Amino acid sequence: MFHKDGSSTSGGKKDVPLRKSDRRRLRDRVVDTLFIGSNPNGNEVAAAVWIARAEQLIDDAIIAPRGGDVLSRKLKLSSGIYATLFLRTPCLDSSSATDATTTPVPVPPSSLLSMDEVLNTGFPTTWPYYSTTQPILLEYEDEDRKVQLIPLLPLLAALPPPILSSPPNASTSSASSSTIDSEDEKRRQYRIPNILIHPEVSKFICRGADLMKSGMRSFPPPWTLRQSKGIVTISVIGNPQPVAVGTIEKSLFREYCYSKSSRDWKEDATNLIGPGKKGVGVTIVNCYGDDLWKSSLPSKTGSFGNHSVSTKGGATVGNTIGGGFYDDGNFGNHGFVDGKYVNPILDVVVDSDSDTEENWDDDNGAADMEQLKLSEPCKNEGTSASDDAEISTTDNEESNNNNNEEDRQTVQDDEEDSVPDHNDILLNACYTSLILLLSSKAPLPIPVSTYYAKNLLAAVPATGPKLDMKQTTYKKIGPFLKDIEAIGVIKLGASKDGKDRCAFLTDIVKTHPELIRFKRQWKKDIEASGGDVSAMTSASASQETKLAIVDLFIVPRTVSETLHLDKEAVMAADAKTDERKGTGFLTKTECRALIENYIETENLVDPKSKGRVLVNGPLCDALYRTSKNNMQPGQPTELPTSVVRKGLIDTWMKRMDCGHALVQMPGSKILHLKRGQPTPVDIEVEFRQGNRRKFLTRIRGMEEYGVEGESLSQDVSHRFACSATIETAPVGRPALKKGRVELVFQGHLSEELTALLSGDEKLTCHGGVKGGEYNVPKSVINVVLRKGVPAKKKR
Repeated sequence: MFHKDGSSTSGGKKDVPLRKSDRRRLRDRVVDTLFIGSNPNGNEVAAAVWIARAEQLIDDAIIAPRGGDVLSRKLKLSSGIYATLFLRTPCLDSSSATDATTTPVPVPPSSLLSMDEVLNTGFPTTWPYYSTTQPILLEYEDEDRKVQLIPLLPLLAALPPPILSSPPNASTSSASSSTIDSEDEKRRQYRIPNILIHPEVSKFICRGADLMKSGMRSFPPPWTLRQSKGIVTISVIGNPQPVAVGTIEKSLFREYCYSKSSRDWKEDATNLIGPGKKGVGVTIVNCYGDDLWKSSLPSKTGSFGNHSVSTKGGATVGNTIGGGFYDDGNFGNHGFVDGKYVNPILDVVVDSDSDTEENWDDDNGAADMEQLKLSEPCKNEGTSASDDAEISTTDNEESNNNNNEEDRQTVQDDEEDSVPDHNDILLNACYTSLILLLSSKAPLPIPVSTYYAKNLLAAVPATGPKLDMKQTTYKKIGPFLKDIEAIGVIKLGASKDGKDRCAFLTDIVKTHPELIRFKRQWKKDIEASGGDVSAMTSASASQETKLAIVDLFIVPRTVSETLHLDKEAVMAADAKTDERKGTGFLTKTECRALIENYIETENLVDPKSKGRVLVNGPLCDALYRTSKNNMQPGQPTELPTSVVRKGLIDTWMKRMDCGHALVQMPGSKILHLKRGQPTPVDIEVEFRQGNRRKFLTRIRGMEEYGVEGESLSQDVSHRFACSATIETAPVGRPALKKGRVELVFQGHLSEELTALLSGDEKLTCHGGVKGGEYNVPKSVINVVLRKGVPAKKKR
């Protein structure tokens, strides 16, 4: 989210200090986000020991009793999301600093730490940053319009890590069973679950990449993810400090946390993540090396540029496990290197029998923070995590790197394989589209924009990764096609004004060796997969995409609040298509279901007649009451108390705001959603000036449906042998939107243009309309005949 430089300040307004009351509320929200709270069935004393230490730090960070401020900054991120960034200025009073201000003592790499030892290693209970302003929280509204409060790395780095090792062995522990219960209770208090990655994967995270499923080496149980609402931290094997914080990808979260296929969560996780799995697993919000980290680095004037810092007494707080000081720019962790990658600093030992002896049932509280750990390069249910975890980096790091070179190379190959090569996708889609164009015998030339939208993108396999033009080395389709033209596969044509040399695809050289070689391999691949080449080439010509307008409805806010309707239902949270989810655009069936559910919930069915509905106060106010200013003369002032059910539903639908969706068929892909009526394509016929025997036909509005004005002008003049003019600022006519044009054709072409644009050849007997590929919905075409212009005689 903050990968680009300047993204933490882009569009941000002046930082505003929070009031004390706002700080207290923010503190309570942070505690609720980070900690589950004590378990009534567990050890309350042990729970208090774990929470109290961390709550002290949060109080000092947000309430700021020892000086400093908590600032809020409004941001508009590159994705269009509005967010609030909370910053903590340095603590200026070092008088109450903890013992941790002394020089840290690094933990020996061979040590095995229990949770009790972690609490005694000197993690700070006060805000440990004395010279830098640090971002601590991010609040934003996600795509589902739910407010997310994400703790950021500087805050998470100061908290004791939730897991450093597996539960102590009963055979090696001299403590009683109550001690083990106390250990498990402490482990259960941390709400945000953690995901382990290999150290080699950390460099991809630091570069700004999201965590791929193939790079995940552990996965928490589904109930912990549901508690955290999908928020997770990411750490390197052997380094417990989080390297990133993010959210589980939506489809993975739904498939894993609400799976209906299996009751064994370990089996579900094994099938979803690990080497060989494709796609994004975690969307990164804040990571080591991003713009937030760069902006908070130590400097002469302090971090974030606009907050001057002056330390008192030179107080510095050490990170005992990390081996450094928190103000060093790397959260006091010697495994964090230059914002580029993260090394392990500890030997982590996991009991190899824990997977077989542990009871994984949901009711067993001891397994709440256990994770599925995957071995490399393949996953086996009986394999422990010791192969993954026994990785350490000491002073003789080179020898360890040599021993693990093969495993690291495997992880790197898995991670790189999971990232698609968009250059290859683009080249394959281009050659495939050219073969299909030759088989369909489509007329050339065609505009490059039309070729890209209707041919090249359609040739990208639906089962594989999608093409992202921005991820290619070309960035745009023009430079790519120029390269293809340079090797002789295609020929391009310039626009009329000569400014765009890559405006039209004029010819395909079907005898070119590269195209012939690709075609042979393409046929072999299709036949090997059991497909039919002839069926694909014929389908490319017959299965043309069509556009359709679908009427949608929006519930007015006043109606929704008056009737106290379910907000999720009003916002179409359960819509069948992802494009409509959370937008408030409802189909007629969904909109009607709202009033039907209201009638049933409020028990408004008239007991005397099942076909009638009783009108209560809120329903009367929402549907029948009008203001005096809007009251029509002769309108009855009496309000109904009982109405016919059908009439009530009709009145309900009339009260809705109208909207529409432009849908591409087949596939029912929604291209856009808009309020109001769809934009019409206006075709207007008038007499030529000074001559009442000849006509001019004007057309505008076709760009709304993917029809380029210049290409339509050339196509129509070629089909109907008429002159054409393109006007960008017509005199004496309504103004055009920016980037739109009005086309003027010689002759009375209302029927021909309607037939050509809609694809309905029956509307005219002119043969020039055949083979049109515009497929504009017929319902949006509006034909106007100016005064005196006769309609065409039907033949």
